[in-house]
Amino acid sequence: MLLGVRRVVKVTGLAGLLAAGVLFVAPAPALAAPVLAESAESISSYDVRIDVGANGRLGVTETIAYNFGGNDKHGILREIPTRAKVDDHHNRLYPLTNISVSRDGYGERFDTSTSGDDEVLKVGDPHKTISGMHTYVIRYTMAGALNAFADHVELYFNAIGNAWQVPIGAARATVTGPAAIQRITCYAGPGGSKRPCAQSNMDGDSATFVASNLHAGDSLTVVTAFPVGSITGTEPILGRRHTLADGFAVTPWTVGSGLALALLGTAGALLIAWRFGRDRYYVGQLPGLIPGPGEPDVQRRKPFFGAPPVSVEFTPPDIQWGRGGTGKVRPGQVGTIVDEKADVVDVTATILDFAVHRHLHITEVRAPGAKKPTDWRLEKLTDGDPKFLPYERTLFDALFSGRDSVTLSELKNTFATDLRKVRNQLYADLVAQGWYRQSPATVRAAAIAVAIAVLLASAGITALLATASSFGVIGLGLVLAAIVALVAAPRFPARTGKGSAALARIQGFRLYVATAEAEQIRFQEREQIFSEYLPYAVVFGLAERWAGIFSDIGAVNPDGSGGLYWYAGAPGWNMVFFAGSMSTFTATTGTSLSSTPPSASGSSGFGGGGFSGGGAGGGGGGSW
Repeated sequence: MLLGVRRVVKVTGLAGLLAAGVLFVAPAPALAAPVLAESAESISSYDVRIDVGANGRLGVTETIAYNFGGNDKHGILREIPTRAKVDDHHNRLYPLTNISVSRDGYGERFDTSTSGDDEVLKVGDPHKTISGMHTYVIRYTMAGALNAFADHVELYFNAIGNAWQVPIGAARATVTGPAAIQRITCYAGPGGSKRPCAQSNMDGDSATFVASNLHAGDSLTVVTAFPVGSITGTEPILGRRHTLADGFAVTPWTVGSGLALALLGTAGALLIAWRFGRDRYYVGQLPGLIPGPGEPDVQRRKPFFGAPPVSVEFTPPDIQWGRGGTGKVRPGQVGTIVDEKADVVDVTATILDFAVHRHLHITEVRAPGAKKPTDWRLEKLTDGDPKFLPYERTLFDALFSGRDSVTLSELKNTFATDLRKVRNQLYADLVAQGWYRQSPATVRAAAIAVAIAVLLASAGITALLATASSFGVIGLGLVLAAIVALVAAPRFPARTGKGSAALARIQGFRLYVATAEAEQIRFQEREQIFSEYLPYAVVFGLAERWAGIFSDIGAVNPDGSGGLYWYAGAPGWNMVFFAGSMSTFTATTGTSLSSTPPSASGSSGFGGGGFSGGGAGGGGGGSW
């Protein structure tokens, strides 16, 4: 055991002595500590030879004795700077040629890539691993590294750069040139350090520089001076620094090409919309009518302009059901076919329709002292109608699942899944009625997805053009065309001839609801018409107007209470308040049905709750 202690002390000094003391008193598992020390990577020796040619090119040979320790790695990474910023418009370039790599005297595989201002050599076989000590020899030729001054030609060179992530035991650089070296200096340590290296000397056309015990991030920089005229090719190699403005150069050619692409792309997007996104109509039929038995069923796409006038419909139109038979079009169907979206307001109107047809009753709930309703209670009166459409049956059953009454507040954060199912069934109903060939939601989502993909591809092409050339403006033409496609995508759902006929009649009924006055309706029918048409007014966005023209409807109630048979307000409530009540009910219902529970929040790192590794992000990495 004491021999083990002496060995650790010899290698690690005081730290080893402390570790040895732990080993002396610790149980057997502590013996793993020396293994951890042996696994650390390092460079035992790093020797750089720089041959300065009379033509100004450098022949560089790096001999690196790399110790992988107990780690299994593929090889090393060598990052060589080949570009440096001179000003906002220019870079100084140090191009590399004639690159070769060997390991332990044999040629070694390597891949090259560019990362920022560096040429990266990825040395090693990705299918094999190595460990322990290995010697790499990297050779390359570099141009553009010399500087010419009035009294000398200078090589100011980082023989060992400060991007190494491992310590270097012994470092040595040798510079030879085509003429006697006039003077030298060198620096060692972290970036910005002016500390001289441990040893430097010159002899004729050669100079040697030595440093030791360099930490990770330390460098060895050498400076040598040669006589004026002894070296040619000392002019710096400059390259234009590519800026964002350069990438989007405005010239007649780039602007003209960009506009041409924008026009062609926009024309293409509109042509696709013209081809696939227009409603169809029946040829030879008046608006709102469908071919009768034996009549030709000829459909064409509607023109963009010149739509026929709408004829007023005084009642919700009867339609021929896709499943057979006829009946009044439902409020939910009306709202969905008008804007091609199954909105929450369409579901709310369906609930009102349930109440109007005496399947449920709506009662205002007010908190003590409140002047406005704070909640509403829905009370089940029947088990529904056998003629309910699938979406109506799903909605009714979900509202009263295991109960005979429910408040809107009880539906918060619990009904969103049922709402999604109802809306999907509404879209399916439009297809079942023959009004659309495919669900408008599916068509719209597919069109938007394609448009977004085209937009992202266009943006990627534009970024590539701007980065690698000055033709970014041309790519903007593609982006503009993609934006037009994205704007047009929501209009891609197309109604069939039957769907257009149903829409024409629905628009005629909307015209009636939007223009009718109470005086135009027979007195004894006002309450019935008001209630039956109200759900349709809700989906048309005309509920407040419809309620307003019937504000005196309470006068004709049989019980004289000032209420409605399907709706009960607070004591003293009458139709004067109905428009406000209905507006709030519609908004509250939509919010309650669609709300979802809030997601969980992360814990704070301030105060006593924070700890190392407890937050988001992090991870790690290492050599390859």
